[in-house]
Amino acid sequence: MTFLLRSFRLLFLFSWSIFMIAISLPNRFRGWNGRRHTSELLRFWAKGAARITGISIKTFGRTHGNVSGLVVSNHLGYVDIVVHAAIFPLRFAPSTEVAKMPVVSGIVSASNPIFVDRSSAHAAKKAVRDFAKTMKRGMCLIVYPEGTSTNGKNGILPFKSTSFDAASSGGMPVIPILTRYVEDEREPSVAWYGDMTFFSHFWKVLGKRKIEAEVYMLDLIEPGGRTRKELASFVHDVMSREYAGLSLPDHVPGGAGIC
Repeated sequence: MTFLLRSFRLLFLFSWSIFMIAISLPNRFRGWNGRRHTSELLRFWAKGAARITGISIKTFGRTHGNVSGLVVSNHLGYVDIVVHAAIFPLRFAPSTEVAKMPVVSGIVSASNPIFVDRSSAHAAKKAVRDFAKTMKRGMCLIVYPEGTSTNGKNGILPFKSTSFDAASSGGMPVIPILTRYVEDEREPSVAWYGDMTFFSHFWKVLGKRKIEAEVYMLDLIEPGGRTRKELASFVHDVMSREYAGLSLPDHVPGGAGIC
């Protein structure tokens, strides 16, 4: 039965993704209106992908309506893409390494992302300018400033500050969120990190009956004149403190309940 479930999900996820990619292609020729429409289509795709793969998403805390800004999250792997895109109409800012990943690269590329080449200072500066333009146009941009994915068991890694430059210099708010998965130790982890190979992990994830994702919305953080490094450090401290509190009874980051 598990093999059939995996095969069924793989077939439908592939078909659903190809269908949505085909629909989104004309948006590449429509400028910023096309980019905004693509972000909405990405949200529609993610909700369908979550349904196909058995991902249940719960959000906690206050939603921020139509506020545009820099969404910042801890990073647990490629499942985050589906979870976050199902919540926000987003534009992603993945590293150029993601463009080399099978399956994931095709989906992410179709979302018209801003690829970040961390090995090039010139490319990084251009990406920051694109970040600012995206937020000024009323769209949310999501970044994973840890720079890599983890299992989430040892807190949040220090943040790389480059992506915060657009928020700091442009006066745009940071929208911090915390992501975690309700795990059964007897089953394969949803987190994809370290030297795990993509296909073997993805095949295991497809066999999970249900994936419970929890996303905690924290309060908006205004730049307040901070430099990019100061802002990155401040946001990291806030998120780390709240993340540590998730293990405490009755602690809900941001002080709000389920949306």
